[in-house]
Amino acid sequence: MPLADPPAVDDVIYPESDDQPMAENFLQSIVIRTLVAGFERLYAGRTDIIVGGDFFWYPGQGQPATVVAADAMVVVQVPHPLDIFTIGSYRQWEHGGHPALAVEVLSPSNSWAEMARKRRFYDQHGVDEYWVFDPQDGTLEVWVRSATRLTEAVDPARGWVSPTTGVHVRVDGTELVVHDPDGIRRWLAPAQEAARADSEAARADSEAARAEAASARAAALEAQLIELRSQLGTDPAS
Repeated sequence: MPLADPPAVDDVIYPESDDQPMAENFLQSIVIRTLVAGFERLYAGRTDIIVGGDFFWYPGQGQPATVVAADAMVVVQVPHPLDIFTIGSYRQWEHGGHPALAVEVLSPSNSWAEMARKRRFYDQHGVDEYWVFDPQDGTLEVWVRSATRLTEAVDPARGWVSPTTGVHVRVDGTELVVHDPDGIRRWLAPAQEAARADSEAARADSEAARAEAASARAAALEAQLIELRSQLGTDPAS
């Protein structure tokens, strides 16, 4: 009896979710949402970059069991504009690009042994930079690709500039502190970021109103001066 043809690779199913929660507690959730929102803002308008959190990454075609979902990930060199919410999962051979940064934020149910296993996955599949942060005690590990493997950075908690994204990272107590590449703008949780945006907008409106009022006062004074000169028979231009 002739052997049946193997199933076509395109018939392979690549799940888009494992039905597990993205975050298990408030601390983990705040860090993840702050990082994802920060990278989304940093790369807004860049169609060659994908930013996301907890989406499945499949490095190899026809290998649905070879998959990981980082808490936050930055994918670069994407050849065509993509929307991670419509593609469902990142299938690297199909969508192109290269995972530059992967971040894992520990929850109480995670272990450092699990993070080490993930590091080996990221190392094997070419990720350039890998962060692991524990919001319970403020421990931060950073691994950066050197030649062909990920190597651990020395004491990144004291201050680290990401070679892949340019952001400034440090730990203050148990808080992960991230600033824009210029080192000035600090990343805030989405609710805090929205409040800051509202405050900046209100301040801009207030400054515009003050400028408009000052201009109106100057115009009124000029009109009064012209009227006074007219009454005195003085040339307004003199």
